[in-house]
Amino acid sequence: MFAMADGSQLAYIKEEAWGITPATPAWQVLRLTGESLKVTRETKTSAEITPERDVMDHIQVAGGAAGGINFELSYGAYDALFESLMYNEWESNVLKNGVLQVPLSFEKKLLIAEDTYSYLRYTGMIANSMSLNIAAGDVISGSFDFMGKGGSVAAAAIASSTYVDATTEDVINATSHIAALTFGSFTSPKVLSVSLNVSNNLMNAPVLGSLDSGDIGAGQFNVSGSIELYFDNPDVYSAYLAATASSLTITLGTVTTKKYTISLPKIKFSDAEIYAGSQNSYVMCSVPFQAIYDSVSECTMQITRAVV
Repeated sequence: MFAMADGSQLAYIKEEAWGITPATPAWQVLRLTGESLKVTRETKTSAEITPERDVMDHIQVAGGAAGGINFELSYGAYDALFESLMYNEWESNVLKNGVLQVPLSFEKKLLIAEDTYSYLRYTGMIANSMSLNIAAGDVISGSFDFMGKGGSVAAAAIASSTYVDATTEDVINATSHIAALTFGSFTSPKVLSVSLNVSNNLMNAPVLGSLDSGDIGAGQFNVSGSIELYFDNPDVYSAYLAATASSLTITLGTVTTKKYTISLPKIKFSDAEIYAGSQNSYVMCSVPFQAIYDSVSECTMQITRAVV
């Protein structure tokens, strides 16, 4: 039997120290639509000169771990991953971007024969980036991209491991699950889609004597995206021309205490395009934006959970 996606399981646990999986891990099984986690290796081909013109060696010289996780948003499924992305922990159900590293261990369990599994593990994993796509007529989907220390393979689970089943909340859609949307001071904007891209600009630090990464460093916290809306007045375009700062707040979900509010308290438009894509089509306005630090909220981005 060859391993298939239907027989795989991905789980995670927060680490107490970077790169160290807890000794008796209580793994949280993760919901996902796809993943590409792997141990990375940088190689170098020997430059040795030989009379026979042969390549004498191909050497592993550095390594780490990396890869992505694709998801459809559901309440409570990715709260720890949000912490890793935002470099902070939830405080009274509010999460703001900060400077606290939140590392995770991942375990990929693959069925390779009846009652026979292979366990691929990745340690020191930090969320480097996240994309989130909110589009009318679709589910809300996205992806996380991670960088980490390294990884290993085993034929058995870690002793005393336990596994918490994946959450079962409904997938949040962009049709009936948009509880609220506020776009600056614009009156009743008719928004078609919002795309959001968050990056920590992580850096991998190779060290002498180890194939694993010696450290994962954080660069600038950068949030950008794009808003596409139907053009029914020139207010947004005028704000772009005047370099007027705006804001974006969107609440996702409909069940009381099982909603998220994503807030970008201060954004500036990078461009604005008014276009009609073809005959018999609506005139649209597309505005890419850059989120910047807001001194009142003391953050660039904020996520609130358990929203009523």
